[in-house]
Amino acid sequence: MSHCPGQDQQMWKPEDIFTIQCPSCGYEIEFWKDDPFRVCKQCNREVCNPKMNLGCAKWCKHGDECLDTINKVMEDND
Repeated sequence: MSHCPGQDQQMWKPEDIFTIQCPSCGYEIEFWKDDPFRVCKQCNREVCNPKMNLGCAKWCKHGDECLDTINKVMEDND
């Protein structure tokens, strides 16, 4: 997926980059606020960003593509 043009990293705050534990193996995964998902380096599971804000999908011309990609990852993790 290409980078979302609606994100401006110059306006980010320190809390916009965070880590969580992989729900499968517990390995630490770093997320940036605009990452829809990351792949765990230890178990290769795709993990959805728990803080992802998809409000931009309502107006962005690529919103349907983003939502389709994220929905696929979520379905694969069920």
